[in-house]
Amino acid sequence: MIKLKNLLVEKKDDKIRVQGVGIFTYKTLKKNVEKKLKDLVRRNKQGAHYGVRENQFKMLSLMWLALQEYEENN
Repeated sequence: MIKLKNLLVEKKDDKIRVQGVGIFTYKTLKKNVEKKLKDLVRRNKQGAHYGVRENQFKMLSLMWLALQEYEENN
């Protein structure tokens, strides 16, 4: 019997271009987004709403959109 988890394959070697930032592998881009989100959650819990500028939110947004586009097309 074939299990569903064996059918699902993450393409970790695919290159994804994030406009204005650079080229990442799928795995690296996903890790970077996760790391940035964890940092924001940690800062929020601490009440440390300083030190994060608009540029960092824009970068997270661009990375998120690149992941979204990649996952929709693959």
